[in-house]
Amino acid sequence: PSSFGNALWWLGWEAQEGKDAHTKPTLLIPVEVPTWISFVIITMVLGTYWVSFKIAPLAFVDEADKSKMGGFEGAVDVARKGGFPLYITAAIPCFLLMILAEIILMLIYKLPSAGGKYVLADAWSSLTAGVVQQLVSTLVLKPALINTLPYELLHQAVSVKYGLALPIDNVSTWLAALVLCDVAYYWLHRFAHEINFLWAGHSVHHSSDHYNLSTALRQSWFQGVAAPLYYLPMALLFPTPVYMAMNQANIVSQFWIHTCLVRRLPAPVEWVLMTPSHHRVHHDRRVHKNFGGMFIIWDRMFGSFLDEEDAVSVIRGNLTKSGTQGEKVQEEVLLFGTRQNPTSWTEAVTQTMFWRPIVSALQKGASLRDIGKAALIGPGYSTAGSKRTLVVPSATSTRIRATSSLHWGGKIYVFAHFLIAVAIGFVVLIAKSGPWSLRSATALYLMYTLYCHGRLLDCNVSARVQELARCMVLVVFLLAVLYDPSKMFPLDIANVFDMPPIRFLCIFLSGVHVVSAGILCLSQGAFSETPAHKKSK
Repeated sequence: PSSFGNALWWLGWEAQEGKDAHTKPTLLIPVEVPTWISFVIITMVLGTYWVSFKIAPLAFVDEADKSKMGGFEGAVDVARKGGFPLYITAAIPCFLLMILAEIILMLIYKLPSAGGKYVLADAWSSLTAGVVQQLVSTLVLKPALINTLPYELLHQAVSVKYGLALPIDNVSTWLAALVLCDVAYYWLHRFAHEINFLWAGHSVHHSSDHYNLSTALRQSWFQGVAAPLYYLPMALLFPTPVYMAMNQANIVSQFWIHTCLVRRLPAPVEWVLMTPSHHRVHHDRRVHKNFGGMFIIWDRMFGSFLDEEDAVSVIRGNLTKSGTQGEKVQEEVLLFGTRQNPTSWTEAVTQTMFWRPIVSALQKGASLRDIGKAALIGPGYSTAGSKRTLVVPSATSTRIRATSSLHWGGKIYVFAHFLIAVAIGFVVLIAKSGPWSLRSATALYLMYTLYCHGRLLDCNVSARVQELARCMVLVVFLLAVLYDPSKMFPLDIANVFDMPPIRFLCIFLSGVHVVSAGILCLSQGAFSETPAHKKSK
């Protein structure tokens, strides 16, 4: 297919969206990607690390004033004031640029594997999960001190009292904290696959049938509640700012491994670091292996390692036996996603669907044994530490199960509104001086907007009417705010709406949603199912 055809496939214009690109292949061969593409991706990764490392102390900090220095000196300066650099926030623009670059590289190269490609509905779902997770973390978990209070109490009670705290201005302290953050993450991640109530919170990250950089941002709303417990032992040595900063750095380091455009790296790198090859295995719906974040060595040490190359070697062996006979098709040796396929694009469904077995056991009045089994026995309970073989799927295996049958015009509408939502969400994240009530109300409205758009992607019969009502209510609200915000809000919030940039934003959003309401009224066909999907029913 041409690059233009690939672009239409991404938008869902063509009928084959969400289906394997090949109908009846006979021989599966390993996916091959030119070295220059891998080089471009890795260069962008290193650039992201550098930008985040340099910029965060200067522009994105928490619990302290910004530093006048970047890099390590800036991080130490912020930490001495009791704060820490927000490396994740600093990296978000780079993440979005890398996703755009990956899409462009895929269109140029025409990546053959179905699972590695982008489909608008799936990418929208992944990015939506990431936006909401960051809003929940910033506006709920942070004010509740879930990440810092238990850690700081333990640090003061033991580390400070007995003189165990490592020096905050020593680079080895920060590097050791980074490594130990990854050890803690390994066990958090492994237990999140072995224990079902933890899996219920983590599984949304695995729920996509696709595997690309947008998948990295497909995060759980709930995992952040339990995660801080696994890092508490670090409080015996490391000050809270060092732990918080290096935990963020560890998370940033995991973004790049969610790609099919980087294949096998040199052996020493593959032996020590978590790479795209190792993490692709982790996202296979049939196995639960390779739990490290930055390093793969913990999996090698604790018996949870499985190598993608084993399956690739089997394919090469099959090709040698079969010679050149039959049609050969490049495809991934893995089946991405979860065994339980999501039934909706709305985040309210995808974030809660894996809680259903536990809730169902409670509702049915099951025995304590059955309730315990539902809550504790996760999909990786018997597989994480046992010896597993990565079975090679056939070239005709169903790789893409979740599709959206919404007309391409409706998908463009959803995507355009999503870009606005991302921009507003980023402002909410960085506007720490703004009233918490206003930021929270804005976040709730963004979540409701994304919920409405998820129902559009589901082709729900009432979704268009619901979206029209949302647009009209917002326009009326914004016009009232522009007229006289002091009559609607307390003085501190009214003053925010009197700021020229905010007034301009209100005018812009009013115009956008008036136009959107017109589109919803006049273009009903754009918000219906595509003819191809209607025929298939």
